[in-house]
Parts: sequence; structure tokens; C-alpha cells
Amino acid sequence: MKTRRRKRAVSQKRKKTTRVTVDFPVSQHRRLKALAALEGVTLQEYIRSRVTTEFERTDISDDELQPIIKKIIEENKDALKRLADK
Repeated sequence: MKTRRRKRAVSQKRKKTTRVTVDFPVSQHRRLKALAALEGVTLQEYIRSRVTTEFERTDISDDELQPIIKKIIEENKDALKRLADK
């Protein structure tokens, strides 16, 4: 019982997230997993740290992102509608 409460309390502190699936060739997956192990982190933590590092180096503001996002949505409006209708 204590464990459930503790896990729930920890998960409530986390920021809202979304899941992304990325397929790697088996050889790359093994290498990534080995590199993560050498750093003493999980594969998820390893990949997240690399993506976050690259993301932080990208010099684009939220104001600059808004028109890009709107354009992507506009260009894919039909596909998004089809997905919403399913």
C-alpha cells in the first residue's frame, strides 16, 4: 500500500509528457543500450539526455515556432481530420 501511494505521489510531480516511438536497427539499439549502461543510466534516460542537449542548442523561440506549427497543421489538415474521425 505504501508503495502505491509513493509511486502516485512521484508521478503527480512529473510534468505532462507524450510518448514518441523510434525504430532503430538492432545493431544501433545494442550500441545505444551499451552506451547507456556505461553511463549508468537507462536507455530512455540516455536518449532523452541526447535529444534534450541538441534541443537546447537549437536557437529558436516559441514565437518563431508558432507559424511553423500552424503551417504544418494547415498542410496536414486533411490527414488530421481523417485521424480524428476514426
